[in-house]
Amino acid sequence: MKKNLKNRVMNSLIYGFEWSIVIALLILEYLSGYKAGVMKHIYFKKIEYLSKIYTKNGMIVHLILLLFIFIGLMLIYKNRWNFNRKRSMVRVVLLSIILVGGFYLPYMAKLNTYAYILIFLEVAIGLEVIKMIKSK
Repeated sequence: MKKNLKNRVMNSLIYGFEWSIVIALLILEYLSGYKAGVMKHIYFKKIEYLSKIYTKNGMIVHLILLLFIFIGLMLIYKNRWNFNRKRSMVRVVLLSIILVGGFYLPYMAKLNTYAYILIFLEVAIGLEVIKMIKSK
C-alpha cells in the first residue's frame, strides 16, 4: 500500500512538472511576440541549439537512442507488464512520435520556442523511462 502511494505521488509530481513546463513554454511564446528582450534571447538560443544539437545528424543520433531505449525496455519488461508500464510505454511512443514529427514539421520550426519544445519532449521521454524503471 505504501509503495502504491509512493508511485502515485511520484507520478503526480512528474505530471505537475511537465504541465508547468508546458505552461511556461506557452507564456514564453506569447511574451516573445511582445517583449523584445525575451524574443532576442529566445531567438538566439533557438539558433544556437539548432546549429549545435538539433542538426540533421544530431537528430539521427537522437532517433537511434530512442530506438535503443524502446528495444531495451521491451526486452527488459517483456514478461512483466502491468498497467502503469503499459501506459508509460504508450506515452514514450507518443512523445517520440511527436518529437520526430516536431523536428520535421515546418510549422513547429517557425515557433520561437521550437528548440525548447524539442528539449521538453526529450526530458518528458526521459521522465517516462524513469517512471517505468521505478514502478514495480
